[in-house]
Amino acid sequence: MSGRVSAVIAGAGSGTRLGASVPKALVELGGVPLIVHAIRGVKNAGIDDVVVTIPAGDSAREQFDAALDAGEVSARLVVGGATRQGSVANGLAAVESEFVLIHDAARALTPVAVIDRVVAALEAGHDAVVPALAVTDTIKEVGSAAPASYPPVEPVERTLTRSSLRAMQTPQGFRTELVREAHRAGEEMRASEASAAPDDAALVEALCKPVVLVEGSYEAMKVTTPWDLVVAELILKSRGDL
Repeated sequence: MSGRVSAVIAGAGSGTRLGASVPKALVELGGVPLIVHAIRGVKNAGIDDVVVTIPAGDSAREQFDAALDAGEVSARLVVGGATRQGSVANGLAAVESEFVLIHDAARALTPVAVIDRVVAALEAGHDAVVPALAVTDTIKEVGSAAPASYPPVEPVERTLTRSSLRAMQTPQGFRTELVREAHRAGEEMRASEASAAPDDAALVEALCKPVVLVEGSYEAMKVTTPWDLVVAELILKSRGDL
């Protein structure tokens, strides 16, 4: 089925929270940029057509070209948008395959087995498939923070039922035309991160289309902070890749 599937990897985000002076996708993990790890994972799952969204500007393109060349991986580079949602929409415009996996460079260590499960569910006839993990923490919904209090406090509104909660991961798999339709319908949301959809599956849900979940992996963690980078390096070490 690999010839019927493309991948779009969102790589246009900044590395601000990682304290980096380069885009987050170019931050190194074990001496290799996150984007190279992410592309290798998708390619190892048999997905040959990979589109990577990157920041605007000649300098960013040169940096990504150099990183991919050094990592001996290939991908089509597309300039992203002001938000992740906008970047994914730009990436989808370059896709011609029947199905598409939408991935985050920050989830660079997603195991091939997770990608395989997403593709298998698409092949089984599901049009929107997301890898997910059961939530292990107790989750509480809170109200507005109390003004001018010390220390800052938030009032608890209710405790959510943990057994019915799942944490979403990527790559999220879709029938391409369905997720394009969902992005078109939610186009106005992508103007800022404050209004943008939390993930691509949420856009499909807004069309009242079914979304199904498959088992994710703790190794598919999202690298957002320096602490995450340390944990990711431990994962690499446990795999024997460091």
